Amino acid sequence: MKRINWPLLIYYGVVYLLLQIPLLHKLVLFDIAFGFFYIGFLLFYPLGQPPISRLVVGFLTGLFIDVFSNTPGLHAGVCTFVMLIRDNWLKSILEYEEKAPNLTLYRLKFRGFWFYVLPLIFVHHTLIFWIEYGTFSGIWMTFDRILASTLFSFFIVVLINLVIVKRLNRI
Repeated sequence: MKRINWPLLIYYGVVYLLLQIPLLHKLVLFDIAFGFFYIGFLLFYPLGQPPISRLVVGFLTGLFIDVFSNTPGLHAGVCTFVMLIRDNWLKSILEYEEKAPNLTLYRLKFRGFWFYVLPLIFVHHTLIFWIEYGTFSGIWMTFDRILASTLFSFFIVVLINLVIVKRLNRI
């Protein structure tokens, strides 16, 4: 297992969550695109960690969002699912080793970043809006929200990654 700067990782997690909570309901474009940028913290959680660690971090992150946004269990379940499929998705699109460096925009280049982050954000938003709508037909009724929110969140995650991440290393 590689060395991780846990205080820095915890700091990034707290910053993502503290910025997301007050902006969650206010960061909306044209009443259609919602910015869930806390997903960026989950997608860039260090590689090579035990699966239970990833699932617990996903659950706690989602639970924290749920407590402050009055959505009991919605974000916790979806974030746990995203953390469950994250490494398998990464292995299917990119070849990486367990001891590989952490993922950043600079290491993945924009094409790899696009293929890794965008589909996972799309899955996250699809589940959020589908569960919130409450029926199987809800996916088609809210597809414009899903697509607009996915692109908006992707743009925010790219910007945050450019601002936070150092060129050579992250955590």
